[in-house]
Amino acid sequence: LCDEMGIPTAAYRRCLTAEAAIAYVRERGAPIVVKADGLAAGKGVVVAETVEAAERFIHDCFEGAFGQSGASVVVEDFLEGEEASLFALCDGKSFVLLESAQDHKRAFDGDTGPNTGGMGAYSPAPVMTPAMLERARREIIEPTVRGMAARGTPFTGVLYAGVMVAADGPRLIEFNVRFGDPEAQVLLPRLKSDLLDLLVATARGELAGVEPEWHEAAALTVVLATRGYPVGVVETGSEIRGLDRAEGEDIVVFQAATRREGDRLLANGGRVLDVTALGG
Repeated sequence: LCDEMGIPTAAYRRCLTAEAAIAYVRERGAPIVVKADGLAAGKGVVVAETVEAAERFIHDCFEGAFGQSGASVVVEDFLEGEEASLFALCDGKSFVLLESAQDHKRAFDGDTGPNTGGMGAYSPAPVMTPAMLERARREIIEPTVRGMAARGTPFTGVLYAGVMVAADGPRLIEFNVRFGDPEAQVLLPRLKSDLLDLLVATARGELAGVEPEWHEAAALTVVLATRGYPVGVVETGSEIRGLDRAEGEDIVVFQAATRREGDRLLANGGRVLDVTALGG
């Protein structure tokens, strides 16, 4: 679709064997991006600084590290810039651009450690200036919606564009067809308009002319994760205390991997909950 509609993105190749993927990596050089071609809970991507690191990840994929999701891989050129997430609601022919967000996937402070499903996020993303938002709308979202309709496969739902903001403008990294996690936790608290009304208009093909209202405040969320996540042994069952003191007028705690045991709230997985706040 990107090739067809002239949407700016990275040069890429989908490879069905380890040999083909390694040959392409050696042809393109490093740094380079290798992705398991399927769902892998946010962990099926490596930005390889060396050809050898890319080759190791390719072997991991084809040797079953990600199950069927690693039965083929996508190798992409490395894009230099800052990454942001941009959201739109699409009704098949019209779309409404929502706000931007930026999530941070590395496990540890200072953008270090292994990738995760996301350890925190904020909205709006400062890198998505009004001018950059307009370019992303015109160069990425609009031709995608138009191209899908022209193919006879109009898209209805949430379109989430992962965008690399490079020196020469926005480039599409990937699409998801959902609100992101943890991006939704900072996007939706900023929305003044009724989400249900927007979703109904999306489903009924009535988005033309709709303009959502937004709070001026920014939103930030921090993920509380179990020790050991994402690569060690995740020990569940630790007690979570103090949520009653955390929540307030501009603060909400989103629970994910939690469970109740009588009056106690226990951790029950890797990323356990998000503490989200609105403010200046």
